Amino acid sequence: TDPALDRARRDQPLFPTPSPLPPGPAPGRLANRATSFVEEHRVRGYECGPDRETSICTIANLLQEVASNHAVALWGRTEAGFATDPIMVERGLIFAATRIQVQMDAYPKWGDMIAIETWFQEEGRVAATRNWILRDALSGRALGRATSTWVMVNTATRRLAKMPDEMRAKMPLLAPNPPRGAVPAACARRKLPDVEGEDVVEGPVQVARRADMDMNGHINNVTYLAWALETVPQETHDGRRLAEVEIDFKAECLAGQTIESLASPTPAPAPSPAGATAFVHELRRCDGDKCYELVRARSVWVAR
Repeated sequence: TDPALDRARRDQPLFPTPSPLPPGPAPGRLANRATSFVEEHRVRGYECGPDRETSICTIANLLQEVASNHAVALWGRTEAGFATDPIMVERGLIFAATRIQVQMDAYPKWGDMIAIETWFQEEGRVAATRNWILRDALSGRALGRATSTWVMVNTATRRLAKMPDEMRAKMPLLAPNPPRGAVPAACARRKLPDVEGEDVVEGPVQVARRADMDMNGHINNVTYLAWALETVPQETHDGRRLAEVEIDFKAECLAGQTIESLASPTPAPAPSPAGATAFVHELRRCDGDKCYELVRARSVWVAR
């Protein structure tokens, strides 16, 4: 063997001195006099794409998880595995999302620690809103924000139901006062246009899997988002950053059903950054010649 190489091997330690790992995520906690909930999360490798950044689907999954843990902090888990007000369990009521909107300024990367704050508030007799703010846990820098609308549904009839008066009486203690929103009012609740025109793109046909179902027995909201974004042209997906997505949920589907996806370019909604491009998306389930719209969404893309 080469003596110089042998000396180099002896002098070079087999394992370099490791860098200390940063502290782990802080436990989730109620904040602001129990009117909001904050939880930290370290981004895992399997939550990132080829650029080492989280995807919008990872963000959406984290929003759902933190919202669920907020409910656990308030009410604990039921024997059925849900975390919700005991009044709702007793009366067979659940909240179902009808709209979610996410705006991202920057995406965290593998190993980053993020802190997500969430809160909810009543909106009318049958609905509630939930908001989120995402921050870098170390610097406090805002990464994104989200808002959503939920309606109360009777699990037996699958129809809208009014919020029980007992729950309404609790809201002033559990929700911020005065109410606050995460997404600027000028950007929230904008109407989503139809998929139309000469540039309509047909995305891949999807078959809903049993693995896509959530604890409520229907396809998870994040799965719809992933399907919709498959219609985005590759050059847009690779060359731009997804800055915003808005999703209206119109109907549910079950495992085994076939889902078609469509998209078309659409003007970027105001206010959007200069040079932004946008697409409107539609997911539908067809039985013969009759089609049912499941989801309508809009994605807004900006230069990296």
